[in-house]
Amino acid sequence: MVKYKIITDSSSGITQEEAKKYGVKVLPLTLQFKNKDYLDGIDISTDAFYDLLFGSSEKKSGLPFFNSEKKEFPKTSQVPPMEFTKAFEECIENGEIPIVLPIAAVLSGTYQAACIARDMMEEEEIYVIDSKTALGCVRVMILSLLAKEFETIQDVLNEIEYMINHIMFFSVPDTLEYLYRGGRLSKTSAVLGNLLQLKPVIMLNSVGKLEPIAKVRGLKHAFMKTKDFINEWPIDSNYMVDFGYSNHVENVTELKNYLKDILPEGYTTTQISPVVGAHVGPGASAIFYISTRDKTKDSE
Repeated sequence: MVKYKIITDSSSGITQEEAKKYGVKVLPLTLQFKNKDYLDGIDISTDAFYDLLFGSSEKKSGLPFFNSEKKEFPKTSQVPPMEFTKAFEECIENGEIPIVLPIAAVLSGTYQAACIARDMMEEEEIYVIDSKTALGCVRVMILSLLAKEFETIQDVLNEIEYMINHIMFFSVPDTLEYLYRGGRLSKTSAVLGNLLQLKPVIMLNSVGKLEPIAKVRGLKHAFMKTKDFINEWPIDSNYMVDFGYSNHVENVTELKNYLKDILPEGYTTTQISPVVGAHVGPGASAIFYISTRDKTKDSE
């Protein structure tokens, strides 16, 4: 069996505890907030960072507070190339082939940092792959990969390519404010949307960009619409299914109830990394899975 090591960053949704359990190298991003730096998942817990970011009143109510000019929005520093170099050297010393699988290159500088580190190394067999996805999708891909055994490195790469082409993600933010604050929505659209109780259903397209595919009134209709989309992009039960939430579980629990008759057994529920949770806000819920359909062929 081929011996390889998956390297990713903390935005993948894989915790440091899971990294130790499954043998994954998770390099932490740096969260910068209120003049302090935190190594994601190391210096501060996910819940503690959400408390700092959203505050207790927002956490309980999920209501929008459009005072964005008075609020600081967290910044993220990518993993520097030198940290990837160290990780590569450690893998090579252990006789492992390094495979870097970060979130989409269009969403983060992690992919480019890993490419820089790879190009500085003489070792030829280092693979840096654009996952073209984000959030818990990377977690689903990595943990699904590690559940199998492979004879050759090409078999591993072929499986990764298959999952990239079939990975699906649907998310329902509970408030539009954080999409606005993160620069993904105009203030006018966000304010009007919240006044009308509009809830978008968001997916990642085939290159990894966030794409609103529906706007409906209320969470109930958003979850029903999500189910319609999942029926169009069926779940492959041969792979794991993961649900994600930002800072509290009520909404994702409701989403699971709407989807219960189409879910395979054994799905998991995990908390979204603050690196990306800051952009979707309190009360966000999501589902990540491998579809039986190929996005590159069936995107029309």
